[in-house]
Amino acid sequence: MGLEGKKQLTQRIVAKILDLLVVFLIAAILPRVVGPLIGFFYSLLADGIHAGPFRAQSIGKKIMGLRVINLAQGGEAASLKDSAIRNAPVGLATFFAIIPIWGWVILFLVGLPLMAIEITLMARVEGGHRIGDVMADTEVVKA
Repeated sequence: MGLEGKKQLTQRIVAKILDLLVVFLIAAILPRVVGPLIGFFYSLLADGIHAGPFRAQSIGKKIMGLRVINLAQGGEAASLKDSAIRNAPVGLATFFAIIPIWGWVILFLVGLPLMAIEITLMARVEGGHRIGDVMADTEVVKA
């Protein structure tokens, strides 16, 4: 992986951390059931946001200067459907994080290893494709 690839990997990881902070803030600020559910849906659909300054970008990707494209559609901006498919593996981990005790156990046993696999794939696979990118035929590119 070249210098540019390492830079984008770092940008993607920082973007995901920012997005997870958004999820946790939403879950903490809004009422008990509503906040975690909205946070969960944000984690699934955020890469398909097409509103205001966001063009197939979550808040984290917008800050880091990245966006998601659909490769099957000639590089068009990712849709909400594309976002839901590509973020399903991470969304699964986010979903379990909102369930006290047993959900946290499942998150630790399944979600964290899944996240480690996703980061490893981004670092080693050409184009930085992770499981979700392969499932949705998407790619993260500079905005």
